[in-house]
Amino acid sequence: MENVTVLLLDPNQTLVNTLSDLIHRDEDLVLGKAMTTDQIVDIDQLLNEQNPGVIVLGIDSPVSKEMDLFEYLRKEYSHLPVLVMTPHSRTGAEIALTSLKKGAVEYIVKTTILSGSLLSDEHFNGRLVPVLKAVPRLNRNILVAGTFVDEAVKAVHPVSNDFFKDAENRLKLLVIAGCLGGVPSLYLLLSSLPESLPVPVIVVQHMPDIYTQVLAEDLNKITGLNVVEATNNVELKPGTVYITPGKYHASTRSIGQKNVITLHHGPKVKGFRPSIDVLLQSTQNTYQSNVLAVYLSGGGNDGIDGAKVIDITGGQIIVQNKNSSLLSDLPWQIESLGLHEGSYPLERLGHEISKKIKEGSYNKVY
Repeated sequence: MENVTVLLLDPNQTLVNTLSDLIHRDEDLVLGKAMTTDQIVDIDQLLNEQNPGVIVLGIDSPVSKEMDLFEYLRKEYSHLPVLVMTPHSRTGAEIALTSLKKGAVEYIVKTTILSGSLLSDEHFNGRLVPVLKAVPRLNRNILVAGTFVDEAVKAVHPVSNDFFKDAENRLKLLVIAGCLGGVPSLYLLLSSLPESLPVPVIVVQHMPDIYTQVLAEDLNKITGLNVVEATNNVELKPGTVYITPGKYHASTRSIGQKNVITLHHGPKVKGFRPSIDVLLQSTQNTYQSNVLAVYLSGGGNDGIDGAKVIDITGGQIIVQNKNSSLLSDLPWQIESLGLHEGSYPLERLGHEISKKIKEGSYNKVY
């Protein structure tokens, strides 16, 4: 694979030292420069000298020189991928979401939730290193476009609320799955769906606790749908979007005449909790063939086994296409296995989802 040159910047010298050692030990990564943000004299000169392939930037406060630096980088060096590191706190979650909506490729939690101390080498090796290695496969057109999510949401033309009037939809559950690049896509997708959507929506996005709560609150501001963080045994209701909380797997099950979400602390699946596979595999007993699964931008293998279950039980799968995905590894794997009914640009996904829910269409689109 192509070696990735990393420019590492963080306010904390201890973290800079720890991550420097970690990057040095990986043969696929090259550490161009590692320094605290206080040591930066001239960022333009630094970038000219180092010519990094990716910048890892720690941000501890929404009002800080680090956040100012991030916004400068996105404005003046939009072609450069920026990965932000944030605390495991509500403030950290808000910084991460703001950064993702302004073009950061990903975020990494860097401190513990209770003491605020730095997380272990194992955590960074499992989270940071895979993202850095994915950099050569990122869609540079998405980065260079420099589109901010808040601006893009305002330009969305949502499906009409009358679309489902008098409809007898066969599909009964919508599942949306995403990983790297999935959060910005999720904002645009949900903003395009009508509040009259006649099915419940469950979202699995690989995020930690607190972050999923803040995500649900923020998404609720941009859509007529009711967006909440899922709670254990909550009844699944049409027109409501349930964000799977961090640290939990979500499954669906029937209690009497109701279908509910159950949350549990099972072991991580393919490195993740929540897991896309766990949720989709559970739907075969509650929703059978009446499930539409949508795969957004992302990487890794979580979701492949779940897609196979949806396919076998007669459900439907569509994916965000390569040109509109920041990282198309996961959707591409679904496509290559022939498990999908369509691959669509992000701006069309909401309309295609609505059509499939209303009509139960099986028309394939390539």
